[in-house]
Amino acid sequence: MTNTIIIIICSLILIAYLFDISAKNTKIPGVVLLLSVGILAKIITNYSNFHVPNLEPFLPVIGTVGLILIVLEGALELEINAQKRKLFTSTVKSAFTGLVLFSTVLAIGLFYLTDKPFLTCLINAIPLGIISSAIAIPSVKNLDSHNREFVVYESSISDILGIIFFNFLVLHDFFGIGTFASFLFDIIIIMALSIIASIALGSMISKLNHHIKYIPIVTILILLYIFTKIYHLPSLVLVLIFGLFLNNVHLIKFDFVKKWINPESIKAEVNSFEHLIAEVTFVIRSFFFIMFGYYTDIEALLSLSDFVNALLILVFIFAGRYLIFTLLKIRIAPLLYIAPRGLITILLFLAIPETHQVLEVNKGLLTQIIFLTAFVMMFGLIRNKKTV
Repeated sequence: MTNTIIIIICSLILIAYLFDISAKNTKIPGVVLLLSVGILAKIITNYSNFHVPNLEPFLPVIGTVGLILIVLEGALELEINAQKRKLFTSTVKSAFTGLVLFSTVLAIGLFYLTDKPFLTCLINAIPLGIISSAIAIPSVKNLDSHNREFVVYESSISDILGIIFFNFLVLHDFFGIGTFASFLFDIIIIMALSIIASIALGSMISKLNHHIKYIPIVTILILLYIFTKIYHLPSLVLVLIFGLFLNNVHLIKFDFVKKWINPESIKAEVNSFEHLIAEVTFVIRSFFFIMFGYYTDIEALLSLSDFVNALLILVFIFAGRYLIFTLLKIRIAPLLYIAPRGLITILLFLAIPETHQVLEVNKGLLTQIIFLTAFVMMFGLIRNKKTV
């Protein structure tokens, strides 16, 4: 049994690696292939009566770790300079407006369709309004630097805003001045903690001489994420700021900070650290989507009513995105098509409290939307390749 498990794990990693390599040429998003592998594996095990332990409870754990690493990987690619201020502003506007517009429209639709309270409908709508950095970032490595940075910024900001809004709604039944004041205070706290943590972890990178240094730093970052999450703080801000700090440490001018860190030493370490994060992220992300595909209800996935709803949601996503891009004067192609749903959508869906669950928003519908948005992205990338 031990040998069989090792063979299966190694085979899945190699299959995922082949998908990642082929995606550059085929433009087929790796998530589509990974989900398909999971679904196919379930069909095979069901027919062969091969017993697989129930690993579904570990999905949120793997997904959370994957999310942290994905946002960190994306942040490590971003450079801060005056020339990119316009790019950053446009991505924030696009991510915020897209999330609010789509979530509101879908929540209104669910409200009239299900007769559930509007708050419940909005909680179910937000996960579907978030652009998945887990899918978007790895898919645009062949685009030019401007488009690639736009996708990294927009999807990372969409993840962060989506999680903040979702947690804010789930944790409160009443919304008043005190609620919003508390929310603003939480933002200030997480920003302060992020700066302190970034300096402390940066100091470890520059001063640790032990041959093992990156894994302890990532472990501490994950622990900080979990601790801040326990206190309902927007934890992803911490990860994003740490990644930005490492990749832009040369911009630090404060002498009291330089007493704790060595910018030149950190700069020399960032490349190796980034490679480690990329490889670990690849493994975590691959297993998450394969497992999600495996534990997807195939009957629900093939539901015609869910498919009709998924198509309507798809139209809302890209019609709204086209409207936002037109108003913000953002270049349409290929960015219009890069709005996949994925890891965050799944994680937040799994985190919806039982009292706020809506029957119409189910795992089958989510999987269909993930597939459809991935196929639209694939079309956009292929179209872009032909026009370049």
